[in-house]
Amino acid sequence: MKKLFLLFCICISNMSYAQHNHGAWGLYDYDLLEYQIVYNRTDVRGIASITKLFTATTILRQGLDLNEKVKVTGKSKGRFSRGAMVPRIDLMKAMLISSDNLAAETLAHSYPGGFDAFIVDTNQWIRGAGLISTKIVDASGLHPDNVSTVDNLVALLFRIKDNDVIREISHERTTTLNLPKGKKTIKINLRNTNPTLFQFDNIIISKTGFTNPAGRCVAMLVRKEDRLYAVVVLGQPSVKERSQLANELISKEPIRQIPPVYQTIEFAFPL
Repeated sequence: MKKLFLLFCICISNMSYAQHNHGAWGLYDYDLLEYQIVYNRTDVRGIASITKLFTATTILRQGLDLNEKVKVTGKSKGRFSRGAMVPRIDLMKAMLISSDNLAAETLAHSYPGGFDAFIVDTNQWIRGAGLISTKIVDASGLHPDNVSTVDNLVALLFRIKDNDVIREISHERTTTLNLPKGKKTIKINLRNTNPTLFQFDNIIISKTGFTNPAGRCVAMLVRKEDRLYAVVVLGQPSVKERSQLANELISKEPIRQIPPVYQTIEFAFPL
């Protein structure tokens, strides 16, 4: 009876999250190795432009020269002119800050061995990292077969937490690229696609995503009181609902009690 009463009290304390019955989401505490709160953690769902974190990881793992200029190539819309020669670092910034799809495609097509080699290497790393529910088929996230789970994205965030390039770029709120064109300089202003980033100063890594099949998504690495947390939100119907849920998860006070009945403590991925 005492245990049932405790579970009841915990569930009542989490009733503010009951309205968020869309998609999947979670707040994971890396120090305690457990979720503070979670919903549908193992559902395999579309991740849209969160895919770009995998793209950035593959490019950086290959050790490519970020200052090398590559030819803008791809079918998607973007901030760059097709055929223009743009440094990889500027493509990375456009991809991670403003979620530029053409920048992501260009990084994949300019990868050693081309796009096919990029996809093979990305998925080999994913399997090696133990992210068994994740699959990547393009660099931008536009394809609906780019999928993952809350669990796998929590693991991804932990694996890239010390990547200086991703950290420095993905949490930037705004930046300006200066691209030479003949005797002129073209300025491209970038604004981060994550509204939550403009409300909190403790977000270390951030990437949003949206396609109609995937809904509104976001994955963030957050520091609170010198502790690291993952905030992952997938499949929300609107930016407003995604941001509201993400903000609530970031603001949530840590709990040290038995989790709700729908949550399990065991966490089976390799950190």
